[in-house]
Amino acid sequence: MTKLSFSELQKKMQLEKKTSKDVKYAFRNAEDIYTKFKEINTDWELTVLDDLLMVGERIFVKSTATVTDGEKQFQSVGFAELDTVPVFNTQKGQIKQMQTPQWTGAVSSYARKYALQGLFGIGEKDVDEYPSDMNEPEKPKAKTKSKEQADPVISIEKANYYLKEIAIIAEAKGKEDGSIARWFLQHLNVADYKQIKQSQVEQAEMLLGKLKGN
Repeated sequence: MTKLSFSELQKKMQLEKKTSKDVKYAFRNAEDIYTKFKEINTDWELTVLDDLLMVGERIFVKSTATVTDGEKQFQSVGFAELDTVPVFNTQKGQIKQMQTPQWTGAVSSYARKYALQGLFGIGEKDVDEYPSDMNEPEKPKAKTKSKEQADPVISIEKANYYLKEIAIIAEAKGKEDGSIARWFLQHLNVADYKQIKQSQVEQAEMLLGKLKGN
Protein backbone atom coordinates (compact mmCIF):
# COMPACT_ATOMS: atom_id res chain seq x y z
CA MET A 1 0.00 0.00 0.00
CA THR A 2 1.43 3.37 -1.08
CA LYS A 3 1.82 6.19 1.47
CA LEU A 4 1.14 9.60 -0.07
CA SER A 5 0.69 13.14 1.13
CA PHE A 6 -2.67 14.74 0.28
CA SER A 7 -1.13 16.88 -2.47
CA GLU A 8 0.49 13.78 -3.97
CA LEU A 9 -2.87 11.99 -3.79
CA GLN A 10 -4.55 14.85 -5.65
CA LYS A 11 -1.94 14.62 -8.42
CA LYS A 12 -2.46 10.85 -8.69
CA MET A 13 -6.24 11.35 -8.89
CA GLN A 14 -6.17 13.36 -12.12
CA LEU A 15 -7.97 11.18 -14.67
CA GLU A 16 -8.92 11.57 -18.29
CA LYS A 17 -12.54 11.87 -19.34
CA LYS A 18 -13.90 8.97 -21.36
CA THR A 19 -15.89 8.89 -24.57
CA SER A 20 -18.79 6.71 -25.59
CA LYS A 21 -20.23 5.77 -28.96
CA ASP A 22 -22.62 8.37 -30.40
CA VAL A 23 -21.77 10.89 -27.67
CA LYS A 24 -20.27 14.16 -28.92
CA TYR A 25 -18.49 15.03 -25.67
CA ALA A 26 -16.09 13.41 -23.23
CA PHE A 27 -17.20 12.87 -19.64
CA ARG A 28 -16.41 11.29 -16.29
CA ASN A 29 -18.72 10.20 -13.49
CA ALA A 30 -18.49 9.40 -9.79
CA GLU A 31 -17.88 5.71 -10.49
CA ASP A 32 -14.82 6.58 -12.62
CA ILE A 33 -13.36 8.56 -9.71
CA TYR A 34 -14.05 5.76 -7.22
CA THR A 35 -12.30 3.28 -9.54
CA LYS A 36 -9.29 5.56 -9.93
CA PHE A 37 -8.99 5.92 -6.14
CA LYS A 38 -9.06 2.13 -5.64
CA GLU A 39 -6.42 1.60 -8.33
CA ILE A 40 -3.97 3.93 -6.55
CA ASN A 41 -4.23 1.73 -3.40
CA THR A 42 -3.00 4.22 -0.78
CA ASP A 43 -3.38 4.41 2.99
CA TRP A 44 -6.04 7.12 2.53
CA GLU A 45 -9.68 6.19 3.19
CA LEU A 46 -12.48 7.72 1.12
CA THR A 47 -16.12 8.11 2.16
CA VAL A 48 -19.00 9.97 0.51
CA LEU A 49 -22.21 10.71 2.40
CA ASP A 50 -25.48 12.21 1.13
CA ASP A 51 -27.89 14.52 2.94
CA LEU A 52 -31.09 16.19 1.80
CA LEU A 53 -31.19 19.98 2.02
CA MET A 54 -34.35 22.06 1.56
CA VAL A 55 -34.05 25.63 0.26
CA GLY A 56 -37.50 27.17 0.18
CA GLU A 57 -39.60 24.55 -1.62
CA ARG A 58 -36.64 23.07 -3.50
CA ILE A 59 -34.84 19.92 -2.37
CA PHE A 60 -31.14 19.34 -3.01
CA VAL A 61 -28.87 16.35 -2.52
CA LYS A 62 -25.78 17.50 -0.61
CA SER A 63 -22.86 15.10 -1.03
CA THR A 64 -19.84 15.35 1.26
CA ALA A 65 -16.65 13.58 0.13
CA THR A 66 -14.04 12.96 2.82
CA VAL A 67 -10.54 11.46 2.76
CA THR A 68 -8.44 10.72 5.82
CA ASP A 69 -5.13 9.01 6.53
CA GLY A 70 -5.94 8.62 10.22
CA GLU A 71 -4.33 11.93 11.12
CA LYS A 72 -5.38 14.48 8.53
CA GLN A 73 -8.82 14.87 6.99
CA PHE A 74 -10.03 16.79 3.94
CA GLN A 75 -13.58 17.40 2.70
CA SER A 76 -15.47 18.83 -0.24
CA VAL A 77 -19.20 19.28 -0.92
CA GLY A 78 -21.29 18.95 -4.09
CA PHE A 79 -24.98 19.76 -4.70
CA ALA A 80 -27.65 18.61 -7.17
CA GLU A 81 -31.35 19.45 -7.19
CA LEU A 82 -33.72 16.56 -6.55
CA ASP A 83 -36.63 17.60 -8.76
CA THR A 84 -39.47 15.52 -10.16
CA VAL A 85 -38.60 12.83 -12.69
CA PRO A 86 -38.39 14.44 -16.16
CA VAL A 87 -41.00 13.35 -18.70
CA PHE A 88 -41.40 13.40 -22.47
CA ASN A 89 -44.70 14.56 -23.92
CA THR A 90 -45.68 12.11 -26.64
CA GLN A 91 -48.80 11.39 -28.67
CA LYS A 92 -49.55 8.59 -26.21
CA GLY A 93 -49.20 10.90 -23.23
CA GLN A 94 -46.38 11.64 -20.82
CA ILE A 95 -43.61 9.09 -20.39
CA LYS A 96 -41.20 9.17 -17.44
CA GLN A 97 -37.50 9.07 -18.33
CA MET A 98 -36.86 6.56 -15.53
CA GLN A 99 -38.36 5.22 -12.32
CA THR A 100 -38.20 7.41 -9.21
CA PRO A 101 -35.47 5.35 -7.42
CA GLN A 102 -33.31 5.47 -10.57
CA TRP A 103 -33.75 9.24 -10.84
CA THR A 104 -32.84 9.74 -7.18
CA GLY A 105 -29.70 7.64 -7.70
CA ALA A 106 -28.74 9.63 -10.79
CA VAL A 107 -29.09 12.95 -8.93
CA SER A 108 -27.04 11.56 -6.03
CA SER A 109 -24.31 10.38 -8.44
CA TYR A 110 -24.23 13.85 -10.03
CA ALA A 111 -23.75 15.56 -6.64
CA ARG A 112 -21.11 13.00 -5.61
CA LYS A 113 -19.13 13.57 -8.79
CA TYR A 114 -18.75 17.27 -8.09
CA ALA A 115 -17.90 16.64 -4.44
CA LEU A 116 -15.16 14.21 -5.51
CA GLN A 117 -13.86 16.48 -8.25
CA GLY A 118 -13.63 19.34 -5.75
CA LEU A 119 -11.91 17.15 -3.17
CA PHE A 120 -9.22 15.88 -5.53
CA GLY A 121 -8.90 19.09 -7.55
CA ILE A 122 -9.79 17.32 -10.78
CA GLY A 123 -9.61 19.98 -13.48
CA GLU A 124 -10.75 20.49 -17.05
CA LYS A 125 -14.03 21.73 -18.37
CA ASP A 126 -16.96 19.40 -17.73
CA VAL A 127 -17.80 19.04 -21.40
CA ASP A 128 -15.92 19.71 -24.59
CA GLU A 129 -16.72 22.77 -26.64
CA TYR A 130 -16.77 23.56 -30.31
CA PRO A 131 -13.80 25.71 -31.38
CA SER A 132 -14.76 29.39 -31.26
CA ASP A 133 -14.00 29.84 -34.97
CA MET A 134 -15.87 26.76 -36.17
CA ASN A 135 -18.76 28.57 -37.79
CA GLU A 136 -17.26 31.89 -38.77
CA PRO A 137 -19.23 33.08 -41.79
CA GLU A 138 -17.53 32.99 -45.17
CA LYS A 139 -17.42 36.07 -47.33
CA PRO A 140 -20.53 36.15 -49.51
CA LYS A 141 -19.93 35.36 -53.15
CA ALA A 142 -22.96 37.32 -54.24
CA LYS A 143 -25.15 40.08 -52.88
CA THR A 144 -28.31 38.01 -53.32
CA LYS A 145 -29.66 36.73 -50.04
CA SER A 146 -29.85 32.95 -49.85
CA LYS A 147 -32.33 30.99 -47.77
CA GLU A 148 -29.54 30.26 -45.26
CA GLN A 149 -28.68 33.95 -44.95
CA ALA A 150 -32.33 34.80 -44.35
CA ASP A 151 -32.48 32.24 -41.51
CA PRO A 152 -28.92 32.09 -40.08
CA VAL A 153 -27.67 29.48 -37.64
CA ILE A 154 -27.10 30.27 -33.98
CA SER A 155 -23.73 31.50 -32.76
CA ILE A 156 -21.07 29.04 -31.69
CA GLU A 157 -21.50 30.29 -28.11
CA LYS A 158 -25.18 29.37 -28.24
CA ALA A 159 -24.35 25.97 -29.76
CA ASN A 160 -21.94 25.33 -26.89
CA TYR A 161 -24.66 26.35 -24.43
CA TYR A 162 -27.01 23.67 -25.79
CA LEU A 163 -24.21 21.10 -25.91
CA LYS A 164 -23.40 21.70 -22.23
CA GLU A 165 -27.02 21.76 -21.08
CA ILE A 166 -27.81 18.46 -22.80
CA ALA A 167 -24.61 16.92 -21.41
CA ILE A 168 -25.57 17.91 -17.86
CA ILE A 169 -29.12 16.58 -18.27
CA ALA A 170 -27.87 13.31 -19.77
CA GLU A 171 -25.41 12.76 -16.91
CA ALA A 172 -28.02 13.57 -14.26
CA LYS A 173 -30.36 11.01 -15.81
CA GLY A 174 -27.64 8.40 -16.17
CA LYS A 175 -28.24 8.29 -19.94
CA GLU A 176 -24.83 9.14 -21.38
CA ASP A 177 -25.41 6.95 -24.43
CA GLY A 178 -26.33 9.90 -26.64
CA SER A 179 -30.08 9.20 -26.60
CA ILE A 180 -30.94 12.55 -24.96
CA ALA A 181 -28.87 14.48 -27.49
CA ARG A 182 -30.42 12.54 -30.39
CA TRP A 183 -33.94 13.23 -29.11
CA PHE A 184 -33.18 16.95 -28.80
CA LEU A 185 -31.58 17.25 -32.26
CA GLN A 186 -34.18 15.10 -34.01
CA HIS A 187 -36.99 17.31 -32.72
CA LEU A 188 -35.17 20.27 -34.26
CA ASN A 189 -34.52 18.29 -37.46
CA VAL A 190 -30.76 18.98 -37.36
CA ALA A 191 -27.72 16.73 -37.09
CA ASP A 192 -25.64 18.96 -34.82
CA TYR A 193 -26.10 21.84 -32.37
CA LYS A 194 -24.33 24.29 -34.63
CA GLN A 195 -26.93 23.66 -37.35
CA ILE A 196 -29.77 25.03 -35.21
CA LYS A 197 -31.33 28.09 -36.84
CA GLN A 198 -32.08 31.36 -35.11
CA SER A 199 -35.75 30.77 -35.81
CA GLN A 200 -35.58 27.49 -33.83
CA VAL A 201 -34.26 28.99 -30.59
CA GLU A 202 -37.72 29.25 -29.01
CA GLN A 203 -38.43 25.60 -29.85
CA ALA A 204 -35.00 24.56 -28.54
CA GLU A 205 -35.63 26.33 -25.23
CA MET A 206 -39.02 24.62 -24.95
CA LEU A 207 -37.39 21.21 -25.50
CA LEU A 208 -34.77 21.97 -22.85
CA GLY A 209 -37.56 22.87 -20.46
CA LYS A 210 -39.22 19.52 -21.06
CA LEU A 211 -35.99 17.65 -20.44
CA LYS A 212 -35.46 19.55 -17.19
CA GLY A 213 -39.05 18.88 -16.15
CA ASN A 214 -39.99 22.58 -16.10
